[in-house]
Amino acid sequence: MSSKIVVTGGAGVIGRAICRRLLESGYTPIAADLGPALAAGLGEGLEGVAAVEMDVARRDSVERAIAEALEPGEQLAGLVNCAGILRDTYLGDLSEDKMDAMFQVNIAGTARVTDVCAPRIADGTGAIVNIGSITGHFGRFVGASVYGATKAGIAAYTRYLAVELSPRGIRVNNVAPGIIRAPMSPSMAAVSGGEEVSAGYALLKRLGEPHEVADAVEFLISPRASFITAQTLLVDGGVVAW
Repeated sequence: MSSKIVVTGGAGVIGRAICRRLLESGYTPIAADLGPALAAGLGEGLEGVAAVEMDVARRDSVERAIAEALEPGEQLAGLVNCAGILRDTYLGDLSEDKMDAMFQVNIAGTARVTDVCAPRIADGTGAIVNIGSITGHFGRFVGASVYGATKAGIAAYTRYLAVELSPRGIRVNNVAPGIIRAPMSPSMAAVSGGEEVSAGYALLKRLGEPHEVADAVEFLISPRASFITAQTLLVDGGVVAW
């Protein structure tokens, strides 16, 4: 039985944490990301993780990466769609380039990678986990409306995909992180107000840690979640409770 799991955005902070957690559980993660992101290496403890260059916004790049990562006829144990980008988009100053980039990576990229990988995922035991965001479930971050729309779309895509793949026994779920401790992009800092303000939104009054997202992903990939599909699990410290 195959143990390989493709993790898009695998060179990012959350992507690396997911690869590490999957590796600890006996899976064989394949970190798929842009060349510059992979160039610095995946970091300590991940030296043995396979890395493959992939631009989720381009179908030819996705197909080439999967062909490189798998032998002919080889199956995947699963897929984690973690690649995503945030660009601040304010009403009255809406950038077409920023908007298009987020849809191409966050929504179309997730669908594109899934379309290429799904035929290679093992029937009966395979699983897909998409990475959404708390921004798809509340509206407090001014300037994140388009990003939030793409992440809400991930939740809807998860439900539809779960229905479509259910005859093959493939489960599909969505993990929606809150604000996770990682270097904030200028766009994230602009819409969230920074780490201190963001931590205040959570009932637990702190930022989440990357490994806490990775633990949720590994659970949903694993047989321990064998009767869970079409769900969104918020890993947000209780942001949506109030």
